[in-house]
Amino acid sequence: DRRFYIQSQNKKMARLSTRRVVVTGLGIVSPVGIGLAEAWGNVKAGKSGVSTITRFDASNFTSKIAGEVKNFDVSKWLNPKEARRFDNFIHYGLVAAIEALQDSGLELDKTNREMVGVCIGSGIGGLPLIEQTKESLTAGGPRKIGPFFIPGSIINMISGQFSIMHGLKGPNLAVVTACTTANHSIGEAGRLIEYGDADVMIAGGAEDAITPLGV
Repeated sequence: DRRFYIQSQNKKMARLSTRRVVVTGLGIVSPVGIGLAEAWGNVKAGKSGVSTITRFDASNFTSKIAGEVKNFDVSKWLNPKEARRFDNFIHYGLVAAIEALQDSGLELDKTNREMVGVCIGSGIGGLPLIEQTKESLTAGGPRKIGPFFIPGSIINMISGQFSIMHGLKGPNLAVVTACTTANHSIGEAGRLIEYGDADVMIAGGAEDAITPLGV
């Protein structure tokens, strides 16, 4: 009987024990500031992160304002040679994740890396790098496309690269749900912990779509 099967499955699910999930570390790279202290200080002071676009000439656009991340020097956190291979959204995601890990106080070692995972997504990914690569293709042909174009622009590279950096071997995925990506990433990460698939998850989202096409 179908109804009996559904009822029995529901009872089985109800018996599954779940674990409490808590947030232990935070990190942020945003137009209102880089790092928790700066960003939260500016929010409390009522400082806006929105200003006139500086990344390109927006004089022909109806909208000339955007929330740009300012004074961001990726070399403070990542090897400059390696950082050049990645789009800005990957830089932002990695740096925010690094800060969150440091803020948590978690010490990684061979006893816990198997159960530490990452779930960091993006709504659109490496749009700036995609646009730049199209310009290179148009100007110089296929040989002008760099070998790191794909790994430098795809959405799952924040999760992948962060896991490589820290030797993490737990669940590794990237959620893509437009503007709700970071919220869904945190939710999915929480479920993985809740049901015992991981003990710790680094979760969130990153975006950098301030380009002529994006605007």
